[in-house]
Amino acid sequence: MSLEYYMPLGFGLTSKDVRHYYDQYSPLDNHELVIRPILYNSENAYVYELNTDSELYLNNSNILIKDKGKFKFDTSKECIKGHEYLWNAQRRTRGSIVIVCDANRIDLRSIFAGCFWVGIAGTPNTGQTLTATKLCKKEANNGKLAFCFSATNGLETMLLYVAEPLRSTILKDSLNHLPDFINRR
Repeated sequence: MSLEYYMPLGFGLTSKDVRHYYDQYSPLDNHELVIRPILYNSENAYVYELNTDSELYLNNSNILIKDKGKFKFDTSKECIKGHEYLWNAQRRTRGSIVIVCDANRIDLRSIFAGCFWVGIAGTPNTGQTLTATKLCKKEANNGKLAFCFSATNGLETMLLYVAEPLRSTILKDSLNHLPDFINRR
């Protein structure tokens, strides 16, 4: 029996005074600081477990393309402004959101500027859509960065699936470049 268990990097996207208390329909700083640079430099981005009869789907159907049981973001369109609730939704209103990127197309240091903490996620399936985490692991094994946003906690956290040795490098780099790391948690 293998003792290997994949633990992605976890990043906090909201400060402790905002966490759990933000208006899910409103813009957040991390929409522009974190999501926009990742989404618009991605190879693919998906949202899982979105019911086509739901208000959430109906209000966002113009940016979503049905794709094998999930929805792909149409990044030729504006997918953030006017769609804040899709990103911020909590309590499994939607499934996880996965964004897959080539490591060479993302400036991770600029992404770190929008984060409040970093750690290693010991329970990566908690709050996630299982098919989303499977895709993240597959893409990480193929040398990609796979960002996963929770189905239960909106934009409070972001998981980053990435293979070694890049994972260790990113963790070390993030600890050195997160602004005021100790006091921002």
